[in-house]
Amino acid sequence: MAGIQISDRTYIEELAQNQPRNLMVVCERLFLDFHYDSTPGEMAVQIAKKLQGDPMLLGEMLREEAVDLLFDLWQMKESQIVPEQHLEELQQLHYLGFISADNQNLMVNMEAKDIFFFSLKSHKMRKIMEKYTEWEKIIFGMLFTYGILDVYECYKIFAEIQETPVYYADFEQFLMLRMVFWHSGLMLRNERTKKLFMASREAEDRDAVFEQWNQHKDLEFCRYSREEYMNLAMGNGIAGWDGIPELFLFVLESIDQDRYQAMIIIKSIILIIQNGETYLEAILKMNKILNINSEKDEKEICSYIKKIFYSVPIYGLKGHTREELNRKEMFQVIDGGKH
Repeated sequence: MAGIQISDRTYIEELAQNQPRNLMVVCERLFLDFHYDSTPGEMAVQIAKKLQGDPMLLGEMLREEAVDLLFDLWQMKESQIVPEQHLEELQQLHYLGFISADNQNLMVNMEAKDIFFFSLKSHKMRKIMEKYTEWEKIIFGMLFTYGILDVYECYKIFAEIQETPVYYADFEQFLMLRMVFWHSGLMLRNERTKKLFMASREAEDRDAVFEQWNQHKDLEFCRYSREEYMNLAMGNGIAGWDGIPELFLFVLESIDQDRYQAMIIIKSIILIIQNGETYLEAILKMNKILNINSEKDEKEICSYIKKIFYSVPIYGLKGHTREELNRKEMFQVIDGGKH
C-alpha cells in the first residue's frame, strides 16, 4: 500500500521529476525540439506548453482507465492505493506529470487539475478516449495474433475493419503517441528497407519469424474480425481456441483451483506454440510444470495440447493456424507438366 498525498510542486516541476530519457521520448512523440543535453526542466516546459495548447492530445495518449484513476486521485476518494493494481495507468500519469512517487507515497499534482480538469471531463474528450481505447485494443489483438507486423500492413488490416475511414497519417500518429506507454509492443525499423514494424515482446525470436515469412512468401496475413482482435486483447492473448477450455480446467484441478496461476500456465503453453516450437516441446513443458507422473493424465494433456497446437495463430505463419494451413495445402493444385 502507498499513501496518497497532495504534491506541493507546480505542474512543470512535477513533469521534470521524470527521468530525462522519458522526457526525451515524450518530446520526440510530440514533435518537440530538444537536445540530448536539454535539462529535465527545459523539456518539461516544452511538454507542458504543448499539452496546454492542445489538451485533446491527452485523449490519444492516455487510456480511459488512466484518466478515470486520475479523477479519483484528484478527488482524494481514498487515502491509500495499491500501486500493483494500477501499474500501467500510474506509469502513464507519471510520464505526463500528473503524479510522482517516493518510497512511501503517491504525490498527486493539483496544479495539473486546475489546468486540465475541464478538458478531460468534456464530452469531446470522452469520445476521443473511447475511440482510441478501442483502437488500442484492436492493435493489441493484432500483436497477439501476428507477433510482428509491418506498420503499413497493420494499417491496411485495421482500416478494413473500421466503420468509418481511417487515414494512415492519423493511424501512425496514434501509434507514435500511444506506444510510448506500451509494455507489450515496440517499434522497429529495418535499416536496409526503412520499413517500420510493430513487434510484440512475446515474439521471442524475430529473426525466426522473418525467416518463416520468407518460406511462405505467397501467404497473406490472416484476417480476423474486429471483435476477435478486441476479445483477444481483453483476454491478454488467450481466446477460446480448441483445447483451451479443457486444458484450463485440467490445470485448475491440478493446482488447487488457483485461477490466476492456471492462466499463466495456459499462456506459457500458447506462447511456446505461437513462437513455432514443436508439439513435443509443448508437451514436455506442460509435463514439467505440472509434474505429471500418471500415464492417463499424460494422454489427456496430449489430447488437449494437440488441439491447441493446430488451432492457435502462429507468428511465423502470419496469424494462420496450422490446421488452416494444412487445409490449404491439401487442396493446392499441383501442376505436373506435360507428358
